[in-house]
Amino acid sequence: MWKKIIIFFLILTIYSPLASVNAESNNDVAVDNDDFNFIGYCILGLAMIGWTFFLLLLGGAILNVIKRARRPHIPKNPVKCK
Repeated sequence: MWKKIIIFFLILTIYSPLASVNAESNNDVAVDNDDFNFIGYCILGLAMIGWTFFLLLLGGAILNVIKRARRPHIPKNPVKCK
């Protein structure tokens, strides 16, 4: 399940800048600086992948905290002070 979600987000992060580049390239207006736009979208795509990774880690940490809060850890042989 998690693998499918991760693959979905990776495909989404890769596809969204490419769709913007396609929309830009289909424009009838001739622009001399097309390479800069493509490189800019590539950088934005990498940034989006990085933020997706960060948010997945953050979400996983929050879920881990919630799971541990529901069932607190009780040691079998607790250390007792005299």
